[in-house]
Amino acid sequence: MHAKSKPAALACNASETEQPAAGCSADADSVVDVLTSHLMAEARQRTIRQAVAGGRFCAVMLDDGGVGMANLCPDVCGQPSRQVSDRLPRPGMPAADALATLARPARSAIGLATANALANRPGGAGERWAGPGIEGDLLDAVELRPNDHVGMVGCFYPLVEGIRRRVRRLSIFERGQRLSPDLLPEDRATELLPQCSVALLTATTLINGTIDALLAAAANCREVVLLGPSTPLVPGVFANSPRRASLLAGMLVTDPEELLRTVARDGGTRDFKTCATKVNVRVNVTGSGHTQ
Repeated sequence: MHAKSKPAALACNASETEQPAAGCSADADSVVDVLTSHLMAEARQRTIRQAVAGGRFCAVMLDDGGVGMANLCPDVCGQPSRQVSDRLPRPGMPAADALATLARPARSAIGLATANALANRPGGAGERWAGPGIEGDLLDAVELRPNDHVGMVGCFYPLVEGIRRRVRRLSIFERGQRLSPDLLPEDRATELLPQCSVALLTATTLINGTIDALLAAAANCREVVLLGPSTPLVPGVFANSPRRASLLAGMLVTDPEELLRTVARDGGTRDFKTCATKVNVRVNVTGSGHTQ
């Protein structure tokens, strides 16, 4: 979901300022601040080897070969790819500087791609979860029940029919210009998520500044899933209220060079199947008020 301009409680201002937007990351409990803090020590040991931007995603490769990607949210980062390309980190730039841009609206996608380059690694020292993730589609990992009401923030069309067959109701929240009889306005998500038992949140909410409000609205959901190629696989960040998520559904890059080429030629999620694999990481949730 690419958020349009909303009140401060829901969305960041898409200005070019290098300062955090009001309501997005000033709170010490914000997901952006916690994620940045969680990865900063490692980021200080790394530099940028290469960064690319296409029409849909940007990607960052670190000096040790780690690669991460993030969706370009045009209303926040500027229209891709000319404006985003102008902001790409240069080779040799400290990864810590690139990571810090996650809190800066005009560069937040670059910061998230850097976070994912640090965190989303298939094994070794970079793996941040206990045991292997569940490879494959989200529907193989998330628990859905016949009486569930699922709230999906950002329309993931390939999942829609599979979810509808398994639950009582699916409410999808999207940007205005994509509205149809099956889609609700994005600004109703915080109103209606408290009525849901499962929440599926696009990881672009980390970029457009809506993540904290949405997680708060989904606090009593049995399952809270952050999903999409932009998802940082760092369960420690999402284990406690008010930042609780129960499942992180992201991607691990298997062919870094091909991933960079795919992003540069305007590839999207479906194009990543030759260079990345889907993985679902369960979060050991504590301090939640969700119901079983």
